[in-house]
Amino acid sequence: MTANAEAAHSRQPVCPEGFSIFSSERTFEFYRDLHEQYRSPVWDEAANGWILFDYDEVARGQRDESLFANAYLNADDTLRQIKGGGANITLSQGDEHTRLRRFHLKLLSPSNVEQYRVAHMLPIIEETLDALGDAKRIEAASAIADRIPPRVISSLLGMDYRDDAAMDRLLELNHEIVALISTGYRSEEGRKRALAASAELNEILLPHIRKARETPSNDFISRVWQEAPAADLELDEEAALGLCRELFFAGSDTTVYGIANVLFTMLSQPGVHAAVRADRDKALKAVIEEGMRLRSVVMFRHRICVQDVTIGDAHIRKGDIVFIGNAAANRDPEHYRCPAEVDLERRPPTDHFAFGRGNRSCIGSHFARTEMRELLDMMLDRYPDMRLDPDAEPPVFTGTFMRRMCPLHLILRD
Repeated sequence: MTANAEAAHSRQPVCPEGFSIFSSERTFEFYRDLHEQYRSPVWDEAANGWILFDYDEVARGQRDESLFANAYLNADDTLRQIKGGGANITLSQGDEHTRLRRFHLKLLSPSNVEQYRVAHMLPIIEETLDALGDAKRIEAASAIADRIPPRVISSLLGMDYRDDAAMDRLLELNHEIVALISTGYRSEEGRKRALAASAELNEILLPHIRKARETPSNDFISRVWQEAPAADLELDEEAALGLCRELFFAGSDTTVYGIANVLFTMLSQPGVHAAVRADRDKALKAVIEEGMRLRSVVMFRHRICVQDVTIGDAHIRKGDIVFIGNAAANRDPEHYRCPAEVDLERRPPTDHFAFGRGNRSCIGSHFARTEMRELLDMMLDRYPDMRLDPDAEPPVFTGTFMRRMCPLHLILRD
């Protein structure tokens, strides 16, 4: 290989020593330094992949699968089992993905989400807050955020959401899978644990999937069985299981984390809290968007480079792993004015990567936004003077692949 060719294949530029996209400390300071000192992308030695971190490159990276393919493009059988297999939308490619995405968007359309809001979200939010009774102080991550999304999704799937032990177990099993994803799927021990968790999730969900096929009702799984033929989808039991597995995963864990992050964003600044209390429409919607932008739940996405490409000063090779840095792009100073601050007037408010972009963007974003809005609205009604507890353990932005503010100690009332 010539000297020029060798240089073209070097891993440059490189992250500052001691920093990685997998780091859990000083995350946003790291991203700020990247924006100030480097052009996107940079090579991350610890993660063995490239980080895209500026707004335009992250947008391109998420939209252009002809360059950066879905991480599950070459998924082995074990990884497919861990993700649920079947009609799991994250595993799908090409025309199959297009059909599945269209089907999911129909099932989670605004009109259908309105039905789910009334029948599932509002009763569970109300029951969860009722259970707090006259409590003056709570740890909101466990008492509220951990409880509501898994129960809403379970209710949608026709399960007994009032079975607290079962709901806690479902969340634990999903956490095992998140733990594997956070390693870039490289941990052998993590694979074993995630595979066992996946098998247990299947055992829990399969009876409900079979029941909905044999005796349909008005739950989500029944609609999946009934509406799949018109969407040109041939569903068998395994395919239906994969579809429901991803719904439960995306609709529970990510919203669990999102609730904590948005609550912290609203309550950490008295002026923001006051603005949202005074305006339950525009300001309430805006604080959800700013909370998701400032503290992205999904910090990054994995992609596989499918052809040699030069971006900025980086020469990315076919087969290289590329980390699409959602959280970094959401604080790009070239795109956002005062990116580290809450701005309830930011326009457009949804101009961020918390739910992704392109044909891999979150199909349940409207569902998640609705759930968070209804929860905050009800909490503001019940606890207008709620605030962070200054005498309790302070919250920390914790996690790797998915992150949230935790613990989240609140004073609900004096």
